[in-house]
Amino acid sequence: MNTHTHNNFVTFVTATLIGAVLLVRPALATDRIEQVVRQHLVDHIYEYSYVISTGNDAHHRVGVHRVVQEENGSPQPCDQALFMVHGDIWDFNAAFLRGTSSPDSLPVFLARRGVDVWGIDLGWTLVPDGTTDFTFMRHWGLQRDIDDLEQALSFARSVRTQTGSPDNRLVLLGWSRGGWTCLGLLNQESQERIEERNVRAYIPVDTSLKIQDPAIRATICDFADSTAADLAAGIYAYNRDVFIQLGQLAITDPNGISPIFGPPYTNLGASLTVGAATYQINPPNFFAEFYHFVGGTFPGGNIWGIPDGLVYTSIPEWNNFLVSASHFEAVRMIYDTYTISCGPGSSPFDNHLSDITVPVLYVGAGGGFGTNGLYTLTFLGSQDMSSLIVSFYPPEQAAFDFGHVDLFHAQDAENLVWSPIYQWLSLHEGE
Repeated sequence: MNTHTHNNFVTFVTATLIGAVLLVRPALATDRIEQVVRQHLVDHIYEYSYVISTGNDAHHRVGVHRVVQEENGSPQPCDQALFMVHGDIWDFNAAFLRGTSSPDSLPVFLARRGVDVWGIDLGWTLVPDGTTDFTFMRHWGLQRDIDDLEQALSFARSVRTQTGSPDNRLVLLGWSRGGWTCLGLLNQESQERIEERNVRAYIPVDTSLKIQDPAIRATICDFADSTAADLAAGIYAYNRDVFIQLGQLAITDPNGISPIFGPPYTNLGASLTVGAATYQINPPNFFAEFYHFVGGTFPGGNIWGIPDGLVYTSIPEWNNFLVSASHFEAVRMIYDTYTISCGPGSSPFDNHLSDITVPVLYVGAGGGFGTNGLYTLTFLGSQDMSSLIVSFYPPEQAAFDFGHVDLFHAQDAENLVWSPIYQWLSLHEGE
């Protein structure tokens, strides 16, 4: 890979982790629903996909998804509801549903058990391919995503009520950079009256906010500086098509030489390096020393070599995941998250963490954020906090361990991750 290509690719990958005027309920009037599609997934489980307006311009919109069991052609009333927030690059379907045709995913797993599952496509995932003028994204920071999420939560509660479910608050799940968005929302809701809040419990999944390790914090501060420089230069969106290209090439020409990485990488080798050896591309002291997306195998066990296989998630699943990437992501939102994690003090997004008292279940991957994500929990006021770290190796061998994407896409994710999440939800039902 030449230096210019490598530096650009580092920019793409290092931004990957893993991302107010509130509408009073009932949330959005029906004239603000731009689109709704109903799709059969498996058995009696259906996905409803909405596009809803959250503002007064054409770009102020989000996707909202509902995965639920039907009864006599209508959503089954459910006491328990979960709302999922994706991280960088991959939207709800890509991150959580493993493609809309997959009968094997966390939302389907939970819907089978009577949970009403919701999720969001944040606004920047809807920016169409081919867009060249991103001036409209100049101010698309973390607060915009928080406010859009609040409206999507209110919308979900309104629809639930209309379809026979109780108007209770939701459990929020935030994966990767989505954890910053979720904690920003909880920070905001902690200052509101109970009856104005939408969230009653929180599941942060392989994510962070506050950084304990000084070396890691210094790296995050470097990212904050680089994204600030991009904003100053008029760069308001990062193009993520490189991930789509990596997946497509690995599928169609796995043995060809990678035009992105160059020799000696094949297209499949490049895809596996991005997945299983993400730490080779990221700077040292990223959010975790051996952070990677999917656990892999290496010739001779050399973790600095080109991976030759995957352990937990299948290679086709990984490549399909790459292909499903969104085209663009908002730079200001990324800058805001890095600034929070760099700063030793508080910001408007984390100045009331001690007032957050909802029950919390932290879920981590030994090869992802792992135990590093637990530090943020020490800032919360919650008295009910649990954690699950899926790990098979000691920290010094984390390069081989369960990865950031394995949590939702591994072949045994149901037993390792989804079942414990459901058990925790069951224990906290009705609170």
